[in-house]
Amino acid sequence: MPVPLALPRHRPRPRAALHYLRRRRVVGTGLALAARPAWAQAPWPRMPLRIVVGFAAGGGIDLSARLLARSLADALGQSVHVENRTGANGGPAMEAVLRAGDNHTLLFGNTGSLALNNEFFPDLGYDSLRDFTPVGLLVEGPFFLGVSARLPVATLPDLVAHARAHPGRLTFASNGIGSLHQLAFEQLRRPLGLDIHHVPYRGIALAMPDVAAGRVDLVMDPYATMRPAEEAGQVRLIAVTGASRIAMRPDLPTVAEAAGLPGYEALSWMALMVPASMPEANRRLLESAMAAALQGGELPAALERLGLPPRFRDGAATRAYIEAERARFRRIIREAGIRPEGG
Repeated sequence: MPVPLALPRHRPRPRAALHYLRRRRVVGTGLALAARPAWAQAPWPRMPLRIVVGFAAGGGIDLSARLLARSLADALGQSVHVENRTGANGGPAMEAVLRAGDNHTLLFGNTGSLALNNEFFPDLGYDSLRDFTPVGLLVEGPFFLGVSARLPVATLPDLVAHARAHPGRLTFASNGIGSLHQLAFEQLRRPLGLDIHHVPYRGIALAMPDVAAGRVDLVMDPYATMRPAEEAGQVRLIAVTGASRIAMRPDLPTVAEAAGLPGYEALSWMALMVPASMPEANRRLLESAMAAALQGGELPAALERLGLPPRFRDGAATRAYIEAERARFRRIIREAGIRPEGG
């Protein structure tokens, strides 16, 4: 479905996505149908695998999933396709995987869909750790904060001053309501008292043309998405959201140092998940293939070239990490009083 352009002076009401996340009822355990006994005895995978991504093609999560799919295909001797199901911060993608129930449909999720959705919207009918089992973590790294090249600012202090001089005039693009993008933005905006409007998209790749044209002012995402826009002169990178500066761009300060916000940090991570009904032997095969692919060779090198820091955690470690992240975000959301727009 086409995404309408977001104009900086207009405040769109993201009711459709909010309604989906609040009202949609998906009984995950019921949708994730149990595998037939004969399947467990047959060679696996016995047909092409499908990795469902909840965001638009061209963004960091989509690029990571496609690189992983290529490595898994080589390791398993079976083709692996990537399918994009956009909207509601990855909710439709999670539902599609649970509905498939065929042991050949996988989920590639990120911080927002796997750790934030259930904390922003606790009444969802599916749960990232109840209805899914982690295979492994693939990528972990900071966002890069960028401004439209049409905006007359060159640094984060410039941006803060410009926003204070023009309250309510600036806009910020995110990956969707309840996404890490929104939370990272709110953790920057609220302590500084900035009046900047949040504009959710179905994926940052869909927002980039609006940022390039100056219709949206601010954006953040992994370097894989931001670098082409910077090289084209469309976006000016001004900070990273990690706890320290990074080697690939030592010229960029952290948000914490540039904005005077000690302790500020926002890390984006991505993980491969399977329905909880997936036989453990199949999940372990995927985990082994993923671990081997990240030991060296083309996958980690390709991720590094895109500015997507490879970081492998096995299934058990990924589950513990998601549990810890959910607890951390639950605390941040409660203490900061952050609510989805429209609530």
